[in-house]
Amino acid sequence: MLNDLINKMNEKKAASMHISAGMPPLFNIHGRLIPALAEKLHEKVIDNIALKLMNAHQKDIFNKNNSINFTWKANEKDRVRVTFFRQRGSVSGVFRLLSKVIPTIKQLNLPESLSNLLKFRHGMIIIGGPTGSGKSSTLAAILNEINSQRGAHILTIEDPIEYFFSPDKSLISQREISTDSESFAKAMREAVRQDADVIMIGEMRDLETVSIALNAAEAGTLVIGTMPTSDCVQTITRLIGMFPSNFQNQVRTQVSTVLKAIVCQQLVMRFDGEDRLPAVEIMFSTPGIRNLIREQKFHQVYSIIESSNEDGMQTLDQSLQKLYKNKAISDLEVITKALKPEQLQRKMYKASKDEIPEPDTGPGFADMGEELIPIEKKVIRYRADFIPGQEGFWTSSVEVIFQDPGMLLSKPPGTLSNRFYVSDFSIVSKKKASFALPRRLLIRFKLEIGQNNTADEEQARLMVKLFTQPQKGKPTAFNKINLSFPLAPDEKWHTWLINIPDEAINKMLKISMLEFPGSLTKVTISDMIFF
Repeated sequence: MLNDLINKMNEKKAASMHISAGMPPLFNIHGRLIPALAEKLHEKVIDNIALKLMNAHQKDIFNKNNSINFTWKANEKDRVRVTFFRQRGSVSGVFRLLSKVIPTIKQLNLPESLSNLLKFRHGMIIIGGPTGSGKSSTLAAILNEINSQRGAHILTIEDPIEYFFSPDKSLISQREISTDSESFAKAMREAVRQDADVIMIGEMRDLETVSIALNAAEAGTLVIGTMPTSDCVQTITRLIGMFPSNFQNQVRTQVSTVLKAIVCQQLVMRFDGEDRLPAVEIMFSTPGIRNLIREQKFHQVYSIIESSNEDGMQTLDQSLQKLYKNKAISDLEVITKALKPEQLQRKMYKASKDEIPEPDTGPGFADMGEELIPIEKKVIRYRADFIPGQEGFWTSSVEVIFQDPGMLLSKPPGTLSNRFYVSDFSIVSKKKASFALPRRLLIRFKLEIGQNNTADEEQARLMVKLFTQPQKGKPTAFNKINLSFPLAPDEKWHTWLINIPDEAINKMLKISMLEFPGSLTKVTISDMIFF
């Protein structure tokens, strides 16, 4: 079964697979978890998979630590990074396919200015980003460029080894934790005596490793390591913050001297949803940045990065803005990934009047499927509260119940009607303040279709009606915006992103109404957000 799943991962281009008791195997495809099989895995099946893949030494480590990472050769062409861990007393696993081919900076769609990293012969370079953001691939691309350009001894310390390098102009030694050395710190202590010109550290996760790495960089070695940080300023503060407070003055001076560059990246969904692209923040050390680090004025570093585009630097938000401007990603990706979403949103909308694409879903909206989309709190203008006991602020032609996971609209059996609706009266009831309509409305809902019920094309639509500020002298004459969208007749969760028409933007909302076809028996709405 496992080999079949690995083959299926290749077919579906899944980055990883998760296995957990009581759940079907889940493929991670472009950041979304999708069931690989209909059947759920039993706890004993996962135990047997783990026991089969681990050797005696790995079993000892797993029994001691309740987690382990290693690589497994599934077949002649596939190497897999395997992680087993215990949760709620059961074994769970993650399988990630490893590429045989080391990608180039260009193939990874990384900024050209990263090639400037190749000029450094000593000091420290840090690659930051959350788990699964492509740090290992970026590291491999940089190391392979060094390998192809100069004669050096490159030493990698990894847990586990992900890419196998073929020596070109460089000698390459690759050490794996638990197989070739006990820990990162021990491997770093040994590396100082192994005449390495370049040391790559898979993860700088503890004080001892970081301390040895800084000393090695100060002594003339080029040290390249990763940290699970989201931006350059956080990377600097975390690096220095690992040390006791009474050592931090000395460490700030050391970091300001040896730090050459920080690269932080995130993967964002491409506009067509078929792939992900890196959004990259880049900082090169300059006299000004070195001085700010020594003086502990870390917050000012961001301003220097922002104003140094000509030197190859850019903030994460500037990278997102470039991708958006080139129509590579949607504004939703920008808003959810940006460090300063409010500020960036204003810049974007001032420069462009973007519209949601209309592939299969129709004009004015996009169906994001079952995906849960986090919206940054700062950009939310209004979020409906589906709290039990607050049903009185909503009016509907059917029964309204607030429960987990949201608002349930239930049509009584035998009711004959072409349409039914629900309206939010929270604003006119003065429970919530009125607000100026922004550019987007997010609705997440699930439908339940009556047995043998059908609806013609005209009826199978979701109607969104927005009532805005009445005209002067006519307190009941609301301005009305009617939006209509085709509705897929299935019983899955759907997350819809709807464009608010240009003529309605910034008008003060008073009432919002959703209208559904009468062929449905139940509708559950978990989110309704204007942003």
